[in-house]
Amino acid sequence: MKKDIKLTYLKKATKFLGKNKSTLTEEQVDILVIKFIKRKIYNIQTNIDYKQMSGTISNIYRIRKANIRIIVRLEDDEVIIEAIITDIGFRGDVYK
Repeated sequence: MKKDIKLTYLKKATKFLGKNKSTLTEEQVDILVIKFIKRKIYNIQTNIDYKQMSGTISNIYRIRKANIRIIVRLEDDEVIIEAIITDIGFRGDVYK
């Protein structure tokens, strides 16, 4: 069954993209998140580096692109897969 994909950016992620346009664009983040969804949900082999965050939260993942980390919360229901990009930042700052 084919599901629709919805990408939602929170304010913190949008702010990072606005300040760092030369490093990472919104289109590049969209491509990375869609690759992640293809690999995680549809089991299509794509070249993406992701990891599930540890702890009690089971639906939050980290996508790595060089020294930038993208934190994604995945909400999966019957019709829509919603990827909420909660934070984007450099390796040392994003987890704080």
